[in-house]
Amino acid sequence: MTVLIPLLSEKENDEEFLEQALKGTKEVILLIVVDADSKEEFGFAASHIQTARIVMEEVKIIIGKKRKRSEDIIEWGDTQNKIMNIALLRKVDRVVLKKQENQYFEELVKNLKKEKIEVQVI
Repeated sequence: MTVLIPLLSEKENDEEFLEQALKGTKEVILLIVVDADSKEEFGFAASHIQTARIVMEEVKIIIGKKRKRSEDIIEWGDTQNKIMNIALLRKVDRVVLKKQENQYFEELVKNLKKEKIEVQVI
């Protein structure tokens, strides 16, 4: 099973989150979307690329300890569109998201489900 974990905050490096996210997976795709028009506290603005990369490296270390294959992707553009496009193009089995309390997050979950993409919110 392949899962896509978009890094939308600085909290995806949480070991409990990753423990649940990685259950039953063989491969993990980590996605950072650098959004020049980033909404407040959703995704990463261009000025926060270094922070996003640090979180990604921390996540990769945890994934490596679990002996899972991982691939990292950094894309520029609209956060929601990029997540949906990568999920569909790479035919991932599931998109795993760290729960957030904002309207952009809820909208993302709704749009992914509308596209018939399996979503797991932890």
